[in-house]
Amino acid sequence: MANWTVSQSSTATTQGVTVSADVVLTITPNVGFVISASDFKIGEATETSTNVWSGGNVDIGVNTVTFADVTTAGAVGNTVTATVAFDSFSMPSSDKEFFIDIDEKDDVTVKDVDRYFCIRTQHVAEANSQGVNKHVVTYASAPTDITTTNNTPLTHNIGNGLVEHLHQGTVPQGVAAPGTLIFSVDFDANESWGYYYSSDPTIGILSGGYSSYYTFINSGHLYDTNGNLIFVTIKGYYTPPVGVVGLDPDPASSSSSMCELGQSILISHVIGQLEQGEPGAKPYVTNVEVPTTFISAAGETRVIKVIGDIGSVFNLVVTRTGDGHTYDFSTDTFTSGATTSKEATLGNTGIQLFNVSFPSTGSDATYDITIVPTSPTSTLSRVPLVANDLRLYQYINVTVSLDIQGDTGSENVWDDVDFPAPITLTGRAGHTYSEDLTKAFSFTITEAMVTDVSIDNIAPKSSLDFTLNSEAFVSQAVDGDISSATFDVSSTSGIAATNPINWSVEKLAIFAEEGTANIIVGDASSNPDLPDDITENTDNLVVGMILTSLDIPSGDVVKIEAINDGSVTLDNPITTNPDHPITFTADGVTVSSVTDGNTLVASQTLTGIKDGLILTFGGGASDIQAYVSGGTSLQSGDNVILAGNFYVNTFPIANTTVTIDINELITITDA
Repeated sequence: MANWTVSQSSTATTQGVTVSADVVLTITPNVGFVISASDFKIGEATETSTNVWSGGNVDIGVNTVTFADVTTAGAVGNTVTATVAFDSFSMPSSDKEFFIDIDEKDDVTVKDVDRYFCIRTQHVAEANSQGVNKHVVTYASAPTDITTTNNTPLTHNIGNGLVEHLHQGTVPQGVAAPGTLIFSVDFDANESWGYYYSSDPTIGILSGGYSSYYTFINSGHLYDTNGNLIFVTIKGYYTPPVGVVGLDPDPASSSSSMCELGQSILISHVIGQLEQGEPGAKPYVTNVEVPTTFISAAGETRVIKVIGDIGSVFNLVVTRTGDGHTYDFSTDTFTSGATTSKEATLGNTGIQLFNVSFPSTGSDATYDITIVPTSPTSTLSRVPLVANDLRLYQYINVTVSLDIQGDTGSENVWDDVDFPAPITLTGRAGHTYSEDLTKAFSFTITEAMVTDVSIDNIAPKSSLDFTLNSEAFVSQAVDGDISSATFDVSSTSGIAATNPINWSVEKLAIFAEEGTANIIVGDASSNPDLPDDITENTDNLVVGMILTSLDIPSGDVVKIEAINDGSVTLDNPITTNPDHPITFTADGVTVSSVTDGNTLVASQTLTGIKDGLILTFGGGASDIQAYVSGGTSLQSGDNVILAGNFYVNTFPIANTTVTIDINELITITDA
């Protein structure tokens, strides 16, 4: 059935009069549809020019039919005229009728009107006192022409708190009930910890004129062995109102403008937990052991040992973090599927061994090992449950270069650019060799490498020092405020995974208190004589930092447990004095991975660190062992030749350059 209608035309004419005027018919779309002149044709006719048709299924006497848009093609409200041109004729004594066959083109379907919409969905994230999520809420990829945006920082999509997503875009009119799918979200209770939904999650009541045009359907229910609901999918649909005054056409001309109507729903849920029993009444996985030395770039097999109470039931998951592939224990390969070990039960030894074959690699890789316990089995705190709890690193071979450094002396007269090219040794990252790798070197140093033209000559020193400079630390400024574990620095050169991240900041406690675990702090740069002028400020503080001050005994370890608005919560109470600055020092923060030339991922969130703060990284050379043996500095004409043997025993985890100080080997004599 066509989604449009055509008007008829009737004209009274006197018998015998010559008729030659054109007749105009109007094509009107049905409500909820749009049309264009280019959508139409005359059946079996020929299009002699754009939208002009001749011949075909028309009565004799019809010359051409021309289609034209009245307003804008495809726009809401546009109609199309069909102008019928006749061959002139003399009006007979009875009525004369002409029929024409108006069709849609074969490759055209008159379209529904696209309508805008915008709605927000909210749910509550919940975690227990151990930081374990009670449930996971996951949105599917948005349908075509619709975007779904997490309005809440990703770090807030776990733990406890309200989480909001925004859905907006366009949907067609006229879709059969329940309408067009606009989002699909899975509610998945953490069955491993015995959590379940006491009842189906419910949708809060929408308000506003469009509220009755949204439909929400729960489906895909899954239940545990006790009949408790542990999984449900909630889908939202929208059917735009048609022909409703004030709602059609929509009051806004874009989906973002429709957001101003404030349409939102809260998906409510109630989570219960199965009885966990008395202490000792349920089995525990107590530990996971695996060698944590760096995996060879050529690949190797390692044994993962899972230890726990007899009868503990679990799955072992090994994930390659770069692509999310997981280890398939049936094929001994990493696949894109969410593969795990076959569900295992610890026998009477309380130990189970798993062989994992790590493949060769041409780039650095990391692997996370996690345990998924099966209820009622639980885990102790040291058992890895989430990413980065137990991570293995695999590095490609690295190069250690021996270079010459000339700018360490007081005069700085050497032109380092002209020095001979460095020599290199390549070895396995992070590996200590039983026999040192070695290479002989010979660097020819000329007078032309000295920038001071007044020199007379260069000559070997009588006492030679070939000590290598292998400074391990790299300092970089933060590029932009940090709001998660991922952040940018000026450059990641020389920084590698596992490097510690260090910084310290000073703050002042605004109030003098005794035995308090919650302190309000401000910038230490404020005038301590005017404590009323100190502004509350927790910039550059993160959870886990260690506090030191004159008021904290040197043997006490006090750390930040939580950061609040203008204050910090400590794991132990302290005494504060506004006259005594408190130094906060990072502790245990490391680099999890290096994303690119500017981006790093830390082992914890660094939210609160501000743009420009200087961070110090452990550096790629932190574990390097290299030295020069048999070094000589000999005169050769006007030149000096530095020679010897370069040895590397332990290689770092990133390409590194070590240097000899030319000022300790050569003397410059002025003319």
